[in-house]
Amino acid sequence: MNDVAQQTGIDITLKAACRYAMEKGNRFARGPAYKGHGRKVLSSVGQTARWYEGMGYTKLMEFDDPPVYAVLKRGHHEVHIFQPPDPILRAWLENDEAALDDPAMRAYMLQKSGLDECDLPVASKPHYFHINEVDEVFIATADEAR
Repeated sequence: MNDVAQQTGIDITLKAACRYAMEKGNRFARGPAYKGHGRKVLSSVGQTARWYEGMGYTKLMEFDDPPVYAVLKRGHHEVHIFQPPDPILRAWLENDEAALDDPAMRAYMLQKSGLDECDLPVASKPHYFHINEVDEVFIATADEAR
């Protein structure tokens, strides 16, 4: 029973994170992927979150064990760290040629989160998300859009 309650809590949190990132007005850009060439620089969400905490970021949330998603913040700057378990989402993020604003992927992500486009508000302060991959750990840095 506890696993069901925990999974439901994780699902609710992921849905809220998706709703936040997908708000109308937010923009996305892809950064380069970094590979350690035989040596992993960043091995996990937890390790990456600790690294950002060492740079003065405050952890707002981290969930699952081991963590699959974490959000940290310093001033107006946010860092979202994740390792998507969904192979379709991972393949899309790893494809340098795939547009981050692809309507089909947006619809897929909303459907997977149990959301509909009409559920999404217009962002009160739109964010610009810059997504990089480091050794299979994705880091989306965000700041208020200008």
